Amino acid sequence: MKKLALFLVSTMVAACCMNVSSVMAQDAGEVKCDGEDMVIEKTNSNGDTSRTTMRVPEFDDGIADVYAYLDEHVTYPEALESERAEGTCTVQFLVGADGSISQVSVARTSGYKEMDEEAVRVVKEFPNWKPAQINGKAVAMKTQLPVRFEYEEPEVDE
Repeated sequence: MKKLALFLVSTMVAACCMNVSSVMAQDAGEVKCDGEDMVIEKTNSNGDTSRTTMRVPEFDDGIADVYAYLDEHVTYPEALESERAEGTCTVQFLVGADGSISQVSVARTSGYKEMDEEAVRVVKEFPNWKPAQINGKAVAMKTQLPVRFEYEEPEVDE
């Protein structure tokens, strides 16, 4: 009997935009994407323009690797099988300047304690990520990762 949990992960660009909001709130500027980088250009009252380049944290080679990691390491909570419960837990965590994962917490509950605990457990066990960068320098950055649990009927061995 095989139990599966399926996971959907939103793009990390959305997380980057949330982190950039505090920078943008200080002074309006133009934000654009340049490949993997987000570029913020601000012009002051003297007409001088500053340019800040940001890159969000990334796991291995991107979202496909996040899916693969979650698929391999997350287990659908056995206690919820009889309910066939489904839900999405959004986990918030800090990717340090060294790529380490810390400050893992539930940003939005799935509505099921067991799902939330499993999502947090797996995020805490992630190997190091590639850290965020601002102007080419590694920096710590908070990010969020939604983990979707869907119940699938166990495969029947014939």
